[in-house]
Amino acid sequence: MKHYVGICLILATLAAIAFFAVRSCTSAVDQTVDHVRDAFTQVLRLQPQVTVNQRVVLTQTAPIAELAVVTKEELISIGVDEHYEVMSLEVPLTEKTISVEAVYRLKAGFDLHQPFTVEIDPTTHRIEATMPHAKILSVEPIGDLTYHGDDSLLNRITDDERSKIITSLNAAARDAAEKSSLKSDAEVQVTQRLQELIQHNGQPMNIEWTNTQNLLISP
Repeated sequence: MKHYVGICLILATLAAIAFFAVRSCTSAVDQTVDHVRDAFTQVLRLQPQVTVNQRVVLTQTAPIAELAVVTKEELISIGVDEHYEVMSLEVPLTEKTISVEAVYRLKAGFDLHQPFTVEIDPTTHRIEATMPHAKILSVEPIGDLTYHGDDSLLNRITDDERSKIITSLNAAARDAAEKSSLKSDAEVQVTQRLQELIQHNGQPMNIEWTNTQNLLISP
């Protein structure tokens, strides 16, 4: 009888230890999930989709559609110099020049409708985040546009040419934004801020940037 009671006490003790171990592990994972949610909310103003053991524990939500992270103002200018030629010789009184410039505000950041996902390892608590690359959100002229045009007797500047050069200026501003470091600067800033917040709580984190234009968020 005593032997039977002793075995029961040992089994009960082991069961209690296992229960508290599982509860402690679950509590630690829950804390990691909370840290991830709070960090993303603070930095990106969204709650990412979070999975643990391939189970979704948080779905992605965002109160805004886009978030600008980096803003820059840049002077953009273009010009056209044109004249008529006959047999490679310039025809007199046909030269005209058009130039236009304006300051543009360039913004880079993130489309918060794209998937932001986080996978948490329940054993090591390591965090693997997958996020869309930053993009140019807007290119807008600010202030006044400066226009200068000189035409000649035989080659007048037309309204169509004025309209086209302004369209070309807008395209040049967009091209300058795409070729700038704004998108990479936005990704660096977000990476640093997320890692500072999450690693401060003791969790290692890795971020993978992906092209996710055609991906959907899992329900």
